[in-house]
Amino acid sequence: MKTFDSLAEMRAFLPEGACAPTAAVLTSMRDYIEGPLEEASFTALFGATAYLVEQVEDLSAVLSFDEVDGRRVSLFDAASCAFDVAEWIDDGRFARFVTIESAEGGPQYLIPREVADQFKSVRESIESLKAPL
Repeated sequence: MKTFDSLAEMRAFLPEGACAPTAAVLTSMRDYIEGPLEEASFTALFGATAYLVEQVEDLSAVLSFDEVDGRRVSLFDAASCAFDVAEWIDDGRFARFVTIESAEGGPQYLIPREVADQFKSVRESIESLKAPL
């Protein structure tokens, strides 16, 4: 799994459409960021880095807020609607999952479509979060 601690790092590796949601969040926080937005540390701002899931096994690190036997459920284990953000981005080329775990924020996971399509829990999690309560 690849990690990114700034928008500049993301943009060097990912298409702009996959970076757009993060860029929008950073733009909305402009008053709180010293220096260029592209160089702002995700760890300092959100308390965690951004992750690129590169293979199906990496889905075990994408943890929802659901728990079974005191252990958080991952996308590798099952679908879950217990994410703060679960959406398709970049015209469906990536899935994006975010859990807000502290006052600063939390990790975000980007999952390329070719990985997401191998595990139905990704699609089901996004669909379940969109479903009306």
